[in-house]
Amino acid sequence: MSSVASDFEHTDVHTVVTFVDMSGFTAYTEVHGDHRAAGLAGNFAEMSEAVLGPDDELIKTIGDAVMVTSPDAPAAVAFLQRLTDASRRIDGFPLLRAGFGVGSVIKRHGDIFGATVNTAARLAAIAEPGQIVMDHAAAKELRSSGGVESTSLGPLRLRNITSPVEVFVLDMGASHQDHVDPICRMHVGALTAELTISRGGVSYRFCSTTCLRQFQERSRPPEPVRSANPERRHSRCMYRRSSSRPPDLHYRNCRRTTGRPRG
Repeated sequence: MSSVASDFEHTDVHTVVTFVDMSGFTAYTEVHGDHRAAGLAGNFAEMSEAVLGPDDELIKTIGDAVMVTSPDAPAAVAFLQRLTDASRRIDGFPLLRAGFGVGSVIKRHGDIFGATVNTAARLAAIAEPGQIVMDHAAAKELRSSGGVESTSLGPLRLRNITSPVEVFVLDMGASHQDHVDPICRMHVGALTAELTISRGGVSYRFCSTTCLRQFQERSRPPEPVRSANPERRHSRCMYRRSSSRPPDLHYRNCRRTTGRPRG
């Protein structure tokens, strides 16, 4: 009986919950395949663990995302900055996006549960590449404790969250977003760009000929669709009665089109 009870033991903890994932991971998987995608996700998890702060904890990995807890908002941002810097040093690594929230969670068997977890996950889902999205409590703590200002997007409705959440955004740095493979969404550095083309005055870098070919195929104007059967001429009158057209003119037009007046 005691062992059953211990399975349900949990602890209430006040913490910062962060979700961070790789932007464009689905596109990367489609282009480069499951094995390379799985390897990339594994490398990302190892990288995340390597840059944890002394009080940060890697809770778990979920596909291409990791969930981390930190003691406060400045510590969470510091972790994300270290992770971003580490990813930038690897040419071809996808851009990162993150979301975090501050609040109470239930910790059980190394995992965490609660509304704060759900909110952090939804915030990460709306983040753009290179962005940290946070709730009001996190932004307030970051401003008061770390002196870092974030930009308010106002209250937004998040999926499966009943009440609107006031959302704030912090940019992790935009310079690394300049060259992204438009197909697989990998960050392509100048040294590793295998192919570069220009369209409409815009330069596009590609990580491989595979992505270049797909881009060219998508950019090609579609061929006109030809009907299998020639268009049949309608035998009915092509003119509609209207108050602006005299009845006799309507009658003559009908005879010219069909050879007989419209009944």
